Amino acid sequence: MKYKKTTLLPDIAYEKRNTILKRILYFAISVVLILFGVTTSYRMRWISDDAFISLRYAKNFADGKGLVFNEGEFVEGYTNFFWTILLIPFHLSNQIDPVEACYFFGILSFFGTCIYLILFCKKLSPIPFALSCFVLLYHNRIFATGGLETSLHGFILLSASYHLIYCRTTNFYKIIPGILLSSLSCLNRPDGILFHILAGIYIILKFLQESKSNHTNLRFDFSSVILCIIYLLPVFYYIWKLEYYGNILPNTFYAKSGGSPRLTQGLIYLWYFLKMYYGMIPILGFVLVSFFWTIRKQWIRKNIEKDFRWILLVLFPILYAGYYTWIGGDFMFSRFYLPILPLIFVWTEQEILYLIQSHSKHKKNAYLILYSIPILILLRWDIYKGLSLPVVSGIADENQVYKRESMERIRNEILPWRKHFEKSKVRVAFAGSECFLIYYLNPILAIETETGLTDPIIARTEFKDLERVGHGKSIPLQYLKERNIHLILYSNGLPEKTEYNEFLTGNFSTPWRILTYSPSVMKELLKIPSFQAVDFESYLDTYR
Repeated sequence: MKYKKTTLLPDIAYEKRNTILKRILYFAISVVLILFGVTTSYRMRWISDDAFISLRYAKNFADGKGLVFNEGEFVEGYTNFFWTILLIPFHLSNQIDPVEACYFFGILSFFGTCIYLILFCKKLSPIPFALSCFVLLYHNRIFATGGLETSLHGFILLSASYHLIYCRTTNFYKIIPGILLSSLSCLNRPDGILFHILAGIYIILKFLQESKSNHTNLRFDFSSVILCIIYLLPVFYYIWKLEYYGNILPNTFYAKSGGSPRLTQGLIYLWYFLKMYYGMIPILGFVLVSFFWTIRKQWIRKNIEKDFRWILLVLFPILYAGYYTWIGGDFMFSRFYLPILPLIFVWTEQEILYLIQSHSKHKKNAYLILYSIPILILLRWDIYKGLSLPVVSGIADENQVYKRESMERIRNEILPWRKHFEKSKVRVAFAGSECFLIYYLNPILAIETETGLTDPIIARTEFKDLERVGHGKSIPLQYLKERNIHLILYSNGLPEKTEYNEFLTGNFSTPWRILTYSPSVMKELLKIPSFQAVDFESYLDTYR
């Protein structure tokens, strides 16, 4: 009896070996991308002016003054409660520079996002598409630092989505991380409430579907109570805010826009983002087409198990981006779009892999997207290249303005002045770009006049400059006099100087302006060798 030769076993061995090689290649590319992203993020680390708002809040809390910018004034001049809380321990001692802590948490969040992007790819892919797009997009690495909550916010949204999507809602312990992270997004930024509401809708729909498929009855037990409490954590936070600050909305809401529509400026903000990262255009097109195709398929086929991923991975990014475009975007390039990009990349990657496996006629197009888009994202069109000041239509690439070396040099120059500013009890007004002066010099009272971030009166005044979002309010000199402000730490936009109202700082900056003269304040400040000002009492004697 003769047996036919079979190639079944060799084919299986070849397939297994091929799969192992693909996994090794995938893992190697992922490691290289993460190392590249983390090292370049650290090398390009920087600190923005706005970061020092949160840092002063954290410092004052550590000093026992409360979570305030000025002692005794309960104004919520920040939008990143959780980020600010993270920085408090680093103000309790001088062991670690709080700015270095900002770098650490930002880069750690960047790294965490990279890990979750890998975890999201459950099916074997030729390349880590989502990870490649995320790491190769230059401003993701820029805003891994900057001292702001941007990187952390993106990490929270992505990790919450992962734990909500890849768990069974009927399993109590597995769903807790997703709900907790979703609640945390509300504490990290106000826009987290949008994600949290959609997460709640997602959980309910998924729970109803799983209960129906498992033929289990809905029941409200102790574990359900715990889940509800965790989900309602933001409510307790809002109650505390209302009690502590007297308002659920942060003062920054009124300072930046007040929710007023500025669609034209928002479309400009979106246009410049897509102009620089033109590789995002085909991604957005693919996301919208696949989104509507998914909805249509689930609507037509009644008997298939519904896939609600689109609520977190597509609907939320659309609503989120739509809101920020509606109110005018931001004065920092791309900052408000960055936290939702990992979600968009995940959806794109998963839908591409679905096309490759299920629709052979679309394989070529799918592979084209898979390999070409990360390269297009890497080869960005730098709209700021060649500009002496990196600002276009009121939108700035601030990492080119606040360079780390310059900020550290200025910090070392002004730190010896701090004892004089604290001892003099000087009251100052400043523009947003001088937040770092306030943090390091620590005056007893400081009022930000460009937007009113830390003052509810100025925050509610109308904008004079509508181009630069969150900037350009009229300087309320009469109000500053009523607040007994001694010094204005800038001179632009102020009435003409006189013989007696200039405050010279040597080579440090343009002259400041004296608004209210105090002999004791001036006597202490003029102990700083580079400072000069007219002795007002002697001036009056001469004038007579």
